[in-house]
Amino acid sequence: MKTLLRLFLYSTFALWLTQVVSGGLKIAGGLETQIIAGAALAFIYLFVKPILKLFFLPINLLSLGLLSWLINVAILYVLTLMVPQITISAWQFSGLSYQGFSLPSYYFSQTTSFVASALILSFFINFLVWLSK
Repeated sequence: MKTLLRLFLYSTFALWLTQVVSGGLKIAGGLETQIIAGAALAFIYLFVKPILKLFFLPINLLSLGLLSWLINVAILYVLTLMVPQITISAWQFSGLSYQGFSLPSYYFSQTTSFVASALILSFFINFLVWLSK
């Protein structure tokens, strides 16, 4: 029960943070939808992710783990199916420049936005889990 509650809180916060950082992830409906999406993501992480890991095991073995990001993209896709208020759309990164370091502007299509949002979301969740250990 404690693990489920902790994962629910981490998922809810990570979804909000991913929405702030990424321009492609949009959650319509306010706090209620955010809480429902956090609960759905916690459910997916606890029950669906182990099944997806087993399903993608041959691909991960052949690629030596390089295609494990497909699991995160599949989880985000399942989440968008479960909670229709979450949308992933194309967006334009305007670039960044700080003290001589610059990142050029980049257009994220819907597919690359899915991948980027899934990686950002899984990074935040895994970071929060790591912090709590």
